[in-house]
Amino acid sequence: MLNVSITPHREFLPSEQENQKLFTMLKLRPTQEVAKSRPSTSFVFVIDTSGSMREIVEGETKATGEIAEIDGQRYNVVTGGKTKIDIVIDSLKSLIHSGKLGSRDRVSIVQFDDQASTIIELTPATETQQLEQAIDQLKDYSGGTRMGLGLRRAFEQVSNQEMTSRRVLIFTDGATFDEDQCEKIAPELSEYNIPITALAVGEEYNENLLTKLSDTTAGSLFHVVAGTGIGTQIAISNLPQTILEEYTRAQEDVINNLALTIKTVKGVKLTRLVRAYLTPAEFTLDDDPYHIGNASANDETIFILEFTIQSRPASRVRIAQLGLTYDVPGKNYRGELPPQNLVVQFVAGSNVATPVDQEVMHYMQQCNISDMVKRATQLAENDPDKAEEMIEKARRMTVKMGNQELTESLSGAQDELRKTRKISAGTRKTVKMGAKGKTVKMNTDDVNGDLTEDKIRDLTGT
Repeated sequence: MLNVSITPHREFLPSEQENQKLFTMLKLRPTQEVAKSRPSTSFVFVIDTSGSMREIVEGETKATGEIAEIDGQRYNVVTGGKTKIDIVIDSLKSLIHSGKLGSRDRVSIVQFDDQASTIIELTPATETQQLEQAIDQLKDYSGGTRMGLGLRRAFEQVSNQEMTSRRVLIFTDGATFDEDQCEKIAPELSEYNIPITALAVGEEYNENLLTKLSDTTAGSLFHVVAGTGIGTQIAISNLPQTILEEYTRAQEDVINNLALTIKTVKGVKLTRLVRAYLTPAEFTLDDDPYHIGNASANDETIFILEFTIQSRPASRVRIAQLGLTYDVPGKNYRGELPPQNLVVQFVAGSNVATPVDQEVMHYMQQCNISDMVKRATQLAENDPDKAEEMIEKARRMTVKMGNQELTESLSGAQDELRKTRKISAGTRKTVKMGAKGKTVKMNTDDVNGDLTEDKIRDLTGT
């Protein structure tokens, strides 16, 4: 049902050395039989309907000279153009009329402002008239922003759905008043394997919160902009296509509910667990088992496990054991990978020279780019030179790996730093969320060349 490979970055490590790092790649790919078994889907759209969603972001407008006050904010009244909520409505209608969804695909619409409600419960996507009527109701709401209430409604919709590909998509444009409630519900969504896709527009939302929600639930992130999207940005005019692509991903997740168990021996500790491909996600180490999301039908899903190893004598030993359970919704089957041993050979001598697996290091480096970008944005205010140096380092890595969109976004941040000595809110969101976007599969070329111990430590941040 599931092809699994486990590859350490080195087969041999020097003995009698403290705090050594071992990076291990866990690669998953469904068998051809499973890849053909399309799952049903249960997809909840959680839409921000606060007053700011009525801001016009596209098209020609004409001022009327009138001023309206909505939710305590004053707005100039104009005619023409499309608001954020108009574009969301058009995008959702485009999805249900795309011809890509069938009767086994079910859609729910939840709205939130300072309250939340389920406009329509999970409904077959073929019931287009009912869904259109529900989508149109999104224009009838206004208020503040309490995203946690909307997420709770979404959780109630899909948590009791089994053997189906479940997903929640959030669209928002502002900071929420109930961040604590969002953070509280994220582990619950993770436990039930409900990934969050977060699309956010503007400069008011908290990208750190959305990143945490996405990481915790093995989801994905998008920074949406009015006008033309540059690099990793998503132009709001492309929102219909982005939403369709995210729904298609749910349809292609033929392996669901991946739960990874890792048992280490004494003196060995798991210190990091990340999904490296297709999209990066950093998991907390509080769970047992670790809920690591889904696996796509038509590609590999790759994780990197980082272990810290205390001093050991020369020997060949098992340092950890890995186990995995998963669902195959299209087959109504629950599978299990028997315990797999991770074995390392410790060799005497301080100058042990052993080959480094280039593929493991390629994905490890990609995981670290987001950390470098986050650190650079933190440094920018007080040390712009150091921030630019760090962004340049990350940019060079993206060039080597062929991640052109992220390279373009990082180049833009560099230019801004040089000209203004700071990074604006919009650029900060672009590079931080872009660095958590789709990663690049390793090609057959050697992207790293010979890797020394110093270079490995530099590239992996250890």
